[in-house]
Amino acid sequence: MFSSTDALKVGQAFARGYNRALGGMAEEWGLSRAEVDVLLFLQNNPGCNTAREVVELRGMAKSGVSKAVDALVRRGYLAAAPDGRDRRVVRLELLPAARPAVEAGCAAQAAFWERLHRGISPQEGAVMAAVFAKLMDNLKDC
Repeated sequence: MFSSTDALKVGQAFARGYNRALGGMAEEWGLSRAEVDVLLFLQNNPGCNTAREVVELRGMAKSGVSKAVDALVRRGYLAAAPDGRDRRVVRLELLPAARPAVEAGCAAQAAFWERLHRGISPQEGAVMAAVFAKLMDNLKDC
């Protein structure tokens, strides 16, 4: 059985690898990691376009997301506009100026996922997906 120590090690190694993969891209574009995370979240989750969703689904600190959104708006990468039905909700939209940085981030993500899946057969990938789905379901009770 996979021990808690093993799970923690995998989680930490995953986070370190992902941070390294995107850290170079962030530095190259003069962006903070939080700014990159917000851009890629919006790109990869088109139905989710509020800072609250970034905080809840990406697990980022509210203050970090707020600071990143402000910086991205100033840079011309994001538009932030009140929702038409609920003015307390601010909708975020990627602007064309963000496209090159977003494409670089997506390429860094894709390279990371390719390295991560190296040597894993489609069958093993399916088993992993099923196991992770069960783990996520079990975590709802924790």
